[in-house]
Amino acid sequence: MVHTGTRRSSPVRVVLASSMGNFVEWFDFTLYGFSAAVIAATFFPAGNAQAALLSTFAIYGVAFVARPLGAFYFGRLGDRRGRRTALSASVLLMGAATTVMGLLPGWETLGTAAPVLLLVCRLLQGFSAGGEYTGAITFGAEHAPAGRRAFWLGLVGSSTMLGSAAATLTVVIFQAVAGPEFAAGGWRWPFLVGGLLSLVALFLRLGVDETPVFREVQATRADDRAGRLGPLVRGHWRTLLVLCAFFAVLGLVTHSFLGYMPTYLGKAAGISSSTTLTIITGLTLFAAVAGPVLGLQADRFGRRPILRTGAVTAVVATVPVYLLIGTGSLVAVIAGLFVLLLVVSMLGAGAMAVMEMLPADVRFSGMALPYNFSYAVFGGTAPLVGQLLVDGTGSLLAPAFYATVVALLGLPVLWRIPETRHTDMRTGTQLGRT
Repeated sequence: MVHTGTRRSSPVRVVLASSMGNFVEWFDFTLYGFSAAVIAATFFPAGNAQAALLSTFAIYGVAFVARPLGAFYFGRLGDRRGRRTALSASVLLMGAATTVMGLLPGWETLGTAAPVLLLVCRLLQGFSAGGEYTGAITFGAEHAPAGRRAFWLGLVGSSTMLGSAAATLTVVIFQAVAGPEFAAGGWRWPFLVGGLLSLVALFLRLGVDETPVFREVQATRADDRAGRLGPLVRGHWRTLLVLCAFFAVLGLVTHSFLGYMPTYLGKAAGISSSTTLTIITGLTLFAAVAGPVLGLQADRFGRRPILRTGAVTAVVATVPVYLLIGTGSLVAVIAGLFVLLLVVSMLGAGAMAVMEMLPADVRFSGMALPYNFSYAVFGGTAPLVGQLLVDGTGSLLAPAFYATVVALLGLPVLWRIPETRHTDMRTGTQLGRT
């Protein structure tokens, strides 16, 4: 049910409610990436570790195939019934799927049913994630004061990195406590922690009001077209194409770091798993701070400068970053990953611009569909494509050239994204000069 009153939730409660579900999503997805090796050994037959790892990465990517379906469902639900309703439903489903993954028996017990059920859980995770990130930043931005929207988005977006860092830290702790038993079953406990965190997120979301922007649109809506695919595509197809290009670049860079880099560092630089986890945890905590700081700059100077800087850096710096990693020097590896994560942070801050291009009556679905389509094609496949390119070419630089080509193709589109700092969040139109 949509709230129609005028009471507004406190900023702290809104940010926590927006962020916690996104935190859980990235906690759960990062757990899978960092646990890929033990998951491969648990759910696939012994004898071919390389094939098992590729199969595990394939299931990682398959989850993203379900995300566009979740985007359509939760996007329509969010535009018709309210952002809070859609976000509460998505985090509940995410938590259930994650909990089952932590309890699911492996190959020795279930045989071929084990990887099949693992796939089902990942599909449910992907479906629920289809409405999470874009819904969370929409919810936060529609609650935010006009001059602080990018800052609020930065706070919500930082939960992405905090969730990833928390997952990494959780794995490190359980590895230290369980020792050799981590591979035998200790890896399951972090997934059960993820299930409990989803209940916390649900509690927070049920305790805040619907956004004032949505309540206003709902009160004045003359028809029931909100969330329908046809009117969305016919009325905003150019904007949807821009969003697809933007999220393709952001998704590939993000999941190259979170999904594939833990495996790549071991192959290219010979860095141990524990050292990799420590480095990435520290850098993701830095990114959690960088997001709100860049948001403040975007509120002050505009969205375009930060977005353009991130887009250009993605093109020119990716190959040098991989070259630095390939040296094996710990300092060089940290420096390279720092640059890569800075690109993610700058592009993430630019997400405010693409969200402000859409009016409120289609914002949830209009963001969710291109975001999840692009993440399915480019983000979810990043670990698998990266591994296949390395195996097929014999070059550890192959994933870097792939990412550079995608970023280069997206650069002209990202460069032309308009300045949206003075947008009316209800209509998606400019209120003044930028």
